[in-house]
Amino acid sequence: MVCAATEAPQELDAALQQVKRDMLGLEEKIRQMESSGSQSRLETLSVYVSVDEDISFRLEKVRLKLDGKTVSESVFYATQQQALKQGGASPVYQGTLMQGKHRLEATFIGTGKNGKRAEYHEQWRLTQPPGRHGMVELHLGNSTFRQAPAIDMRVVD
Repeated sequence: MVCAATEAPQELDAALQQVKRDMLGLEEKIRQMESSGSQSRLETLSVYVSVDEDISFRLEKVRLKLDGKTVSESVFYATQQQALKQGGASPVYQGTLMQGKHRLEATFIGTGKNGKRAEYHEQWRLTQPPGRHGMVELHLGNSTFRQAPAIDMRVVD
């Protein structure tokens, strides 16, 4: 008679061995695809948000789209808003992106200097170079000529 306590480790070991075989098979398929050139390389992209210390717009949410697809919605609470105004930068997206040209869109939702809810939308063209980790900073600052904040995209090297 085999005890149940000895069966469980054996079943677990067999399952782990199968997972290892599956992973090795996936790695081999990826190598084959890369060597045949049938798939473009994926690179990583990180997007951060920062604000000027004296900005009159209170940022509450950022919605981020890449190539028309929503990839992130970040909510900023009072402590995070304060950290941003003290010079911090908050990550709003980290993921993979194919090499080449892309469209990055951001919607900034919050409260304007008049105390009313406001939304500002910007879009940029972004080129993801091969072999590099892309880092982008979306910066909000006061605008001298309009009520909306000045929104800039900065590519960080």
